[in-house]
Amino acid sequence: MLLEKSILINATPANVWQVFTNPEVTRRMGGEYVSNWKVGSSFGWKGLDGNMYTRGVILQITPNKLLQHHLFNPDEGRSILSTITYELQDKNGSTLLLAKEDPVTSYEDASAGWDAALQAVKELAESL
Repeated sequence: MLLEKSILINATPANVWQVFTNPEVTRRMGGEYVSNWKVGSSFGWKGLDGNMYTRGVILQITPNKLLQHHLFNPDEGRSILSTITYELQDKNGSTLLLAKEDPVTSYEDASAGWDAALQAVKELAESL
């Protein structure tokens, strides 16, 4: 099952991109993405407590426009749990952030989680 969400953010795509790639910004959300930001590189979320909470591999990346990565199942090493895609579209100085996750096993839980995550990205990007 594919989950798709979007949110309009009153910030440029470059500012929204910082929410993903600038550790000084992402720490305000409770952690940081760890990666060298190249196709094929590892990608994960590290909490402020030093624990890695998610792991994956970057599949596609175009700065300020697109980030796609696998998300690995934490219980099965490199077994792919899902593929996540973030697309940033410039809308006259604002950004439409599109998020997709495929597959989603529990749609309701994932949907609620995505709503909260996208709202956090919006609030942080608009504060930059």
